[in-house]
Amino acid sequence: MILDLKKYVFYNKGDIFQYVASIAGAFSIMSSGVNLGWTSPYLPILTRDDSPIPTTSEQGSWCAIAPLLGSPFGALSAMYLSDILGRKITTLLMAPIVAICFVLIAFSKNIWELTAYRFIIGATEGASYTALPMYIGEISDPKIRGFLTATIAIFAISGTLLINVIGSFMGIFTSSIICAGIPLIHFIIFAFMPESPYYYIKKNNHLAAKQSLEIFRGKADVVKEMENLRRAVTRQERSTKTGIIDIFNVASTRKACYIFLILNLTNKFSGKNPCLFYTETIFTESGSSINPTLSVIIYCSVELIAVVISTYFIVDTIGKRKLMITSTAGCALSVFCLGMFFYLKDFHIGVVENVDWLPITALVLYNIFFSVGLSFGPVSILSELFPTNVKAKALGIADTFSVLMGSLVSKLFQITMDEFGSMSVPFLFFAVCCIIGLVFIIKYFPETKGKTLEEIQQYLIGENNTSLEMANCNRM
Repeated sequence: MILDLKKYVFYNKGDIFQYVASIAGAFSIMSSGVNLGWTSPYLPILTRDDSPIPTTSEQGSWCAIAPLLGSPFGALSAMYLSDILGRKITTLLMAPIVAICFVLIAFSKNIWELTAYRFIIGATEGASYTALPMYIGEISDPKIRGFLTATIAIFAISGTLLINVIGSFMGIFTSSIICAGIPLIHFIIFAFMPESPYYYIKKNNHLAAKQSLEIFRGKADVVKEMENLRRAVTRQERSTKTGIIDIFNVASTRKACYIFLILNLTNKFSGKNPCLFYTETIFTESGSSINPTLSVIIYCSVELIAVVISTYFIVDTIGKRKLMITSTAGCALSVFCLGMFFYLKDFHIGVVENVDWLPITALVLYNIFFSVGLSFGPVSILSELFPTNVKAKALGIADTFSVLMGSLVSKLFQITMDEFGSMSVPFLFFAVCCIIGLVFIIKYFPETKGKTLEEIQQYLIGENNTSLEMANCNRM
């Protein structure tokens, strides 16, 4: 379904529909944030002695990472559906599945039912994280693409904050029924948005592509941009190398993979997923006098404010490269302080009695630094790096890799915490990983601010590097 531009007189509206489409699409990611953050308020309840659904620590850890385990199935499906049905339709199809699963969670009677439904929602998240970044990247004007792609991170954090707020005073049944309404909002609004002009050109439907571009640019004069898009997609689609293995065989896409790999591993091994899944547990274990539930809400609120400010006011001004460097350095320092606190608490009794404020301070600082760069860096860069002919497959593989690393890190956190009896070990490990990631980001991560998707492709191929001025990044 596409709005009739002339009938509703949407000319001269500027970028408004780019914002509307991006926000409407990002509601699908809010459900992801809810699902990922669900264990923070409810896992402590499930694992206590008077639990309404008896759950062991081991069972709880599997419930926590269930969305990550399910995500690859959705991502691998979406990498084909996005090219067959379109980026928009693929994202829309996930909404009813998510709504049904939240309703089923409300009526779940044992931990394995909860785990299964969270697994299924995780699969839809994988599909959304594959299709939606493509869609937003392809509809965006370069001057606002940084913010629009970052709406994915904003809505993911909003979902996490929402479930922690309502989870602090609502039971599983009531909160699940409320959360079932989020995908319905997404479906109702996003259904009216146009498909990506890139996808229409890919399918040789140039008239629909022009109409889509007119809506997203808010003007009728899109002839020049339409021609540039047509040439770019034609050049990118001309290659016969479109298989999964060719993503790694072609020099330019291999370079794109290296850049994503650096960002993604730094993102995951900074410790974000364990902090997300076990936020309330971390505050409880710290022995802080501050209420753990309130600490979680403060933690998520600060993250949301930080990512909104950084994406709306900063990313399209100073660019992603400086933000990634600042973000990674700040995360390294924050998790190091957190690790040292738990080390002193567990092995030097009495030393930290006067610094019980340190855990929430370190976690809030971690959240701020993570939010200004690493939170949206891997997702936003994915929408820019890969050519049209392999973009869907590349994003599907990237999301699969991302959630597998997230699962590994989360499980590693639980195993090391249980094995060593201290949270200091995993947090100090995360600090070391951040430092290693920082070195690679400084050396290899390019600046893409203000560049069209075609200009970025020319840089990766090795053409016009001087004119692109990619932040003096070393070529791989």
